[in-house]
Amino acid sequence: MRNLILILFLILLLALGLYLYIYYQCRWAKEVKVNLLSDKVDKKLKITQVSDFHSNVLKNMDYFKNKILKFNPDIIILTGDINDYGVKEKFDKAVDFLKEISSLGIKTYYITGNHEEAGPMLDEFISEIGMLNIDYLKNEGEILKLKDNLVYVYGITYYNYDFSKYEPEDNSLNIILSHYSKNVRDNIDDSMDFVFSGHTHGGQVRIPFIGALFAPGEGVFPKFDKGVKRYKNTTIYIDSGLGNTLMNLRFLNRIQFSNITINKRQ
Repeated sequence: MRNLILILFLILLLALGLYLYIYYQCRWAKEVKVNLLSDKVDKKLKITQVSDFHSNVLKNMDYFKNKILKFNPDIIILTGDINDYGVKEKFDKAVDFLKEISSLGIKTYYITGNHEEAGPMLDEFISEIGMLNIDYLKNEGEILKLKDNLVYVYGITYYNYDFSKYEPEDNSLNIILSHYSKNVRDNIDDSMDFVFSGHTHGGQVRIPFIGALFAPGEGVFPKFDKGVKRYKNTTIYIDSGLGNTLMNLRFLNRIQFSNITINKRQ
């Protein structure tokens, strides 16, 4: 009987430890630093990417904001699913999160993901974004001059994505914001230098030496799960996001945001 009690106690401790580990992975964000190269930049370009917040609760919001301020990006990009199906409680969480980002005073672009487009309150969410001076790109682009770099940012929607207005300048660094990278991969153009995406959550559960077990839209043991990928002449970066869907589950894949540096190729 004593041995049985000891075994049950150890199982309980293991279950509690696993629960606390998963809870930590789901609520405390980490900074991921990404270094990319391009022939089209004259001076270092810095971008902060935030994706797939899904109306989460960050337990280390001060860390999140301070890391971005210390990085001092030229722009912030929000690559979809910041809101999670638009019910009032989640809507409010997403808006409060965007207020924190807006308070940083850094030019910010936003595109929609499948959760925002499929759920209610999309118009209200876009209205809130406008009041926070966050630029919403809906199958359209904008030319920027950032540190002597000519940068073209083009953002697409998830469902009715459209490249008919994609008109980069000569010699511009061309950046595509697409919640789901496959929407660009299926319409790739050699002029597209970088694609910044999310959607996969890095599979949420990852296994050492294997990676994600499954990712939405990418299937089992996906190639395009997270991180830097090369597709034809384009570099794709997939951020695994700040939130979760279906359940709060992360394993070996802590929620994250990305501070990305694009340097000139030597």
